[in-house]
Amino acid sequence: MAQPLSILIVEDETALAETHAEFIRQRSSRGQVWLAGNLAQARVMIARFRPSLILLDNALPDGNGITLLHELTAAHSPCGVVFTTAASDMDTVAEAVRCGVFDYLIKPVSWSRLEQTLDRYQQRLTMLANPDAASQRQIDEMFNAYARAAGEVPLPAGIDALTLAKVSDLFTDPDARYTAETVAQELKLSRTTARRYLEFAAGQQQICAEIVYGKVGRPQRIYRASSPN
Repeated sequence: MAQPLSILIVEDETALAETHAEFIRQRSSRGQVWLAGNLAQARVMIARFRPSLILLDNALPDGNGITLLHELTAAHSPCGVVFTTAASDMDTVAEAVRCGVFDYLIKPVSWSRLEQTLDRYQQRLTMLANPDAASQRQIDEMFNAYARAAGEVPLPAGIDALTLAKVSDLFTDPDARYTAETVAQELKLSRTTARRYLEFAAGQQQICAEIVYGKVGRPQRIYRASSPN
């Protein structure tokens, strides 16, 4: 039986935090979700609610998330931490790894990638709660060991190669910009199906996802072609 997973989102961009929270709450296997807009709020909520997992931004109004990560490490906190930040410099990445973060997601976060991370962390909790001996595969999963064979990534359930190719073809123009709604209209798909393919492609870095903030309403997720290396 899957262990319940309660999550604290530490993010000062309220609209983005609420968008991530809504996405997580739609997954029935998740437990409670709380929001904190700065380090001070996060410390209070960690002490009060003891979340299973913390989605932690780095640049916060009253300091850097890495500071909170150091505090949790020093206190031997059982909370898992996933960095969700725009900070991609190697110094920050290396420090986060040294402090034992479970995962490191660069903004804008791919929802399919976030879902994979939540699934893996929930699997870790379930395995740790199991009194039986662990297999090597289970240990590899707990330590985030991904020894993948060379070759194409197998397509998950709900993704077929033909539709994925059609979605990818929309982004051959480097100036193309699409939302899930416009892709759905273009390819005669449901919006949910279009979003599933877009998020898979973004998770595989075939395309890029960006958050665009309008003057009114919720932020919009825009997809574009990946920049050449």
